[in-house]
Amino acid sequence: MIKSATYLLPFFMIPATFKFTTTRLNQCTCPSEKPYVIYWDETVKGLGLKTYPSTKKSFLFQSRLGSKVIKISIGTFPTCTIDQARQKAKALDLMCTNGIDPRLEKKKLIEKNELELKEAKRKKLLFRDVWDAYLSANKSRWRERTYQDHIRLASGNKEIMIGKKIQLSKPQPIYVLLDIPVKELNSITLKEWLDQENTIRPTSASLSFRLVRACLNWAEEQSLFMGLLPDKSIHAKAVKQSVASVKAKKDSLQKEQLAPFFKAVLALDNAVMTAYLLTTLITGARRNEIAKLRWSDIDLKWNTMHISDKIDKDGRTIPLTPYVKVLITALPRQNEYVFYSEKSATGYIVEPTKSLKIACKNAGIEHLTIHGLRRSFKTLSEWVSLPSGITAQIAGHKPSGTEEKHYTVRPIDLLRKWHVEYENWLLQQTNLSL
Repeated sequence: MIKSATYLLPFFMIPATFKFTTTRLNQCTCPSEKPYVIYWDETVKGLGLKTYPSTKKSFLFQSRLGSKVIKISIGTFPTCTIDQARQKAKALDLMCTNGIDPRLEKKKLIEKNELELKEAKRKKLLFRDVWDAYLSANKSRWRERTYQDHIRLASGNKEIMIGKKIQLSKPQPIYVLLDIPVKELNSITLKEWLDQENTIRPTSASLSFRLVRACLNWAEEQSLFMGLLPDKSIHAKAVKQSVASVKAKKDSLQKEQLAPFFKAVLALDNAVMTAYLLTTLITGARRNEIAKLRWSDIDLKWNTMHISDKIDKDGRTIPLTPYVKVLITALPRQNEYVFYSEKSATGYIVEPTKSLKIACKNAGIEHLTIHGLRRSFKTLSEWVSLPSGITAQIAGHKPSGTEEKHYTVRPIDLLRKWHVEYENWLLQQTNLSL
């Protein structure tokens, strides 16, 4: 049996309204001089077929809504069948009869679906997403040290140099939380995290909790993260009770401990460590401020030292006292750093604690940290009645009070007068002389 071919009837031979069939619709045409021609279905009110000179054909629905005529596209023929087009047209006609604009309903449905999709994605957000956004939003207003504290306490396994060997460091406290969905950061999860970290490193855990709490408080004010955190999670009583109380450290050298301490430090078999520990005690500088000291920071002509300061971005210049000068000039110049380390990848000493522990053990001193040497500077300076402003300027403490901040600028020779007096007093206690 031979199938009959589909013939395209001339435009003027096709009635404007007829019962839609596949054969009839295939025959519908649009003359080239017209932009389009619409044919109407006599079966379903408002259903039409819009044809173009390019042979493209699509179903549409037309109706009156109030005083306006609306047209809505239904689908392309023949991808959309006649039955499908009729069902859609009937539904649209019912909405128009009830005074509902189908276009607005479609828009509302799309917006609803988009919101549901967005909410579904929101609920899958990890704490890592919040943490990264928090750091990015606040980096510009934080001090570099503050930003680096956030990076450090959220770091995972990193390659570090121990002596001449590369080893992996332990993940830091906040790193444990990063891959947990925000909506699961309830009070139970946070309490378990704190309890676990408290057994290993309570001080770091306490600081990490404060950083996490600040981050989540910030997140609750951001539209993207608002409402994701379970109620009272970070502020729950059980969580607060699990935060280890951090007592202020009070380790420092006493006057009567100076002689055995100096003797033990001078007996160390590493001259660089000896000079580092005593310079830290005499200057009251921070751990890394002395460790990163460069030869270019030392002025032997005018006897000054320029120290990088975490408070003042321009650093500070302090006196190079006579005994510190002796200690430093006795060291070999191996690289750009005064306190050179062959084992450290940085080129300067990064872990002086071991040498300090050995010295303290030999001196019979139970507990003293590197920061305790800085604390000792402040404590011991009171024996020579060192003015508090002088002490603060030498050690790099943040100025207190309007007068100190804006009006008191002490010249280096005034600092030297008091600093040398303090150094001489230290040497007297240890029976040392230049």
